[in-house]
Amino acid sequence: MKKTYLLFLLSLLLLSCKQENQSEGHLNPEDYDKELLGIPQSQIDSIQKSEGNKQVFLRKVSYELDSATTIEVMLPVSNFLKEYSFSSKINLRDPETVSENDGFEYPEALSVQNTFSDGDSDELLMVGKSADPNIFPVSDIKKFNEPEKILLEDKNALLYVDGYGRKIMYYRQYNPANSTYYLYTAEVPKYNDPKLEYAALFSIYKKAQNLLAFDKESQPENLIWEKIKPSLSEVELKNYEIYYKSLEKELKYFLKDNDSVNINRDKIQFYLYRDDDHSKNTFDQVTIIRNSEFSGMFGDLDFKNRLYSGYFRQIYDDDDEFKFIKSISDNSILMRATHIGYSSDAVNYYIISSIKTEKGQFYLISPTNENGNNLTALMNDYFSKHLKI
Repeated sequence: MKKTYLLFLLSLLLLSCKQENQSEGHLNPEDYDKELLGIPQSQIDSIQKSEGNKQVFLRKVSYELDSATTIEVMLPVSNFLKEYSFSSKINLRDPETVSENDGFEYPEALSVQNTFSDGDSDELLMVGKSADPNIFPVSDIKKFNEPEKILLEDKNALLYVDGYGRKIMYYRQYNPANSTYYLYTAEVPKYNDPKLEYAALFSIYKKAQNLLAFDKESQPENLIWEKIKPSLSEVELKNYEIYYKSLEKELKYFLKDNDSVNINRDKIQFYLYRDDDHSKNTFDQVTIIRNSEFSGMFGDLDFKNRLYSGYFRQIYDDDDEFKFIKSISDNSILMRATHIGYSSDAVNYYIISSIKTEKGQFYLISPTNENGNNLTALMNDYFSKHLKI
């Protein structure tokens, strides 16, 4: 009897250990999906719907691939194209059979950059020529890569999470008019909040869908911050807050006398400074330049100022050209600066915004485009008008 009882206990112990090992080594499919995705599928669906419903503000972007080839695509106003010297992380061909000597040439790759992103965001646009409208089909991308959980799939798109939890997009478009294919690939950067990763993923997907939407170019009168802001992704908005809260803090607590702060990143620049003389004399150089429609050299500015000595001196000579282009608002003007070179002239555009506060007269300067309506200019103008001390 005692022996039978001991055998019974031993059997229970072995069964318990087996079940424990199974539970430790394997998750059921539902729990595995939860762990891989990071948030419930219902939240992902909600984020996808939210990003899909956002209005998009597009502008036409031209890029010269070589002396004989220029491409045109539509991108959100906060994005631009940049040269990229590496290939996509997504396999376009079977990695098991690819050889360096097989003669295959990968399509030209460009980096799709965002004004506020740090470094490369792993958004690539590859452009090539082919008579085959079905080149690089989604079925091949599924086969040659390792999608662990597919979020969206159709003839031209594949959005998925891989085994490491990375959110990845592949999108293809083909223009039969010029036999050109466009492959948009992206790997979303890691963020502390997975909801931000999914918001970025579906925002990029909408961007890819509008790549050739030339009939949707936004009219200049619609390019104001109040309209643009709701169209931005959560990641862009968070980065926006970081920069402008930093400027606000500097203005409120640190900038005194003729102090200045220069935020200079790869893709964005802010120069904020206080003018002590203008503060004491209630003088606003933005109004003076606008009313006079100034056109001359930096050295010709006939009022006391720190425009050249404070910011432009590091870029231009005092006999370089400085010209008023237009008024953006009561607070902001668009200026053109031209550096006179030996063989050619370099032309750049700047927005100068006036910020009047009880703490004095401040000015905010940033490079912009020839229309003064890139995202930085829109935000600078809004910041100058709505800053509360």
